[in-house]
Amino acid sequence: MGVSKTIVVTGGAGYIGAHTVWELHAAGFRPVIVDDLSASDTTLIDGLAKMMGATPTFYQGTCNDPVFLKSVLQKERPASVIHFAAYKSVGESVREPLKYYRNNLLSLITLLDTMKEYEVNELVFSSSCTVYGQPDEIPVDENTPMKRAESPYGATKQMGERLLEDAVVATEALRAISLRYFNPIGAHPSGHMGELPVGVPNNLVPYLTQVAAGEREQLIVFGDDYHTPDGSCIRDYIHVVDLAKAHVKAVQKINTLHATKYSIWDQAPVPAYWS
Repeated sequence: MGVSKTIVVTGGAGYIGAHTVWELHAAGFRPVIVDDLSASDTTLIDGLAKMMGATPTFYQGTCNDPVFLKSVLQKERPASVIHFAAYKSVGESVREPLKYYRNNLLSLITLLDTMKEYEVNELVFSSSCTVYGQPDEIPVDENTPMKRAESPYGATKQMGERLLEDAVVATEALRAISLRYFNPIGAHPSGHMGELPVGVPNNLVPYLTQVAAGEREQLIVFGDDYHTPDGSCIRDYIHVVDLAKAHVKAVQKINTLHATKYSIWDQAPVPAYWS
């Protein structure tokens, strides 16, 4: 990483993004938030201000706007970018696939173009375990073959990783790390930050708490034929603070990556729509 300690965090006003902003600050970095507030508000930024003793630098705008992104990178000159900003509802992506392809892919392309223009060469990409599709074996690891994504959302994450790989191959200075994960839960132990989505929650825990609080009538559990004692699904979860720290570790690691270009497709079969 360069001399700058500034890290731009797109989607930094959201649940995972805000926790990562705090962990960056605690690790000695200067996080800068970029968010259009389409899926959040300034509640978590207010929480960050209490924890940090000052309001973090925040730019409201979309990563699909090249003029906006250029203004941010030109002013801030960050060492790295952590890219969270994306639509993430699996169900909504099935209903509105074009919305997801347009936002999730074009925002990443616009970000990479702008980074290249301002010589920002380190990107940590918030990906997803949806890139594995329906795996043949559980648990999966980095070498598990990718299969066709089960939703347009998952497809945008597969394509985002492929896009990054191609960009790294074409641009000698560019380095990128993709982090794949599922099911973040929890809140910062200070109590100043937690999961507070705008609108109907897409994650289980805030939906469950809203039902417990009487804000919603019921929680529906789908599936009754899993290989479990009661037939319902069992899922693993990761605490959001651990996930945020993993993103910081990626930022600290990325400048040590070798120039050798590693392809995820060397081991994984190419999905049908890329063959």
